[in-house]
Amino acid sequence: MKINKTQKKELSDTLAKELAAKDSFIATFSGMKFKDANGLRDNLRATKSRFKVVRNTIVEHALVTAALKSGDATLTKGPTALVTMEDPDEITRVAKELMAFAKTNPGVKWKGGFSDKKWLSPEDIEKLSKIGSKTELLSQLAGMLYTNIAQIRYVLDALKEQKEKAEAAK
Repeated sequence: MKINKTQKKELSDTLAKELAAKDSFIATFSGMKFKDANGLRDNLRATKSRFKVVRNTIVEHALVTAALKSGDATLTKGPTALVTMEDPDEITRVAKELMAFAKTNPGVKWKGGFSDKKWLSPEDIEKLSKIGSKTELLSQLAGMLYTNIAQIRYVLDALKEQKEKAEAAK
């Protein structure tokens, strides 16, 4: 599809605003089938994330406009795809989905991304994919707190009972 300079500028500005406001991952791909890309889009929809293929020049200008610096000089070499997230709490869930997709589609290479305007390397994305989501971590914390409170209550009840026995023995 042929687009003129004005349209490229508009697309770049729109993408810059999106990249500045949302966490994102960037990939290169080769040999990815349309149905596989649609499958990834469908899987990401549950996390309120979007997968799209974008022209390299538009991505380059958007990164400059959004004042985002990557740690990868080859970020926009080859076909470029972006995943942008509406919900930053879903970053680990999205990372899991992307790593699983890359395993079944070897032509997809996640180059990195941005979280809170900070560069994430491919290794960072892999690490994110191995930890639980915010909801999972909060539920684990709640479980641990509940267990600790229950143990404290047990100790306090035992002390109370011991004190009552000591007073009754007097």
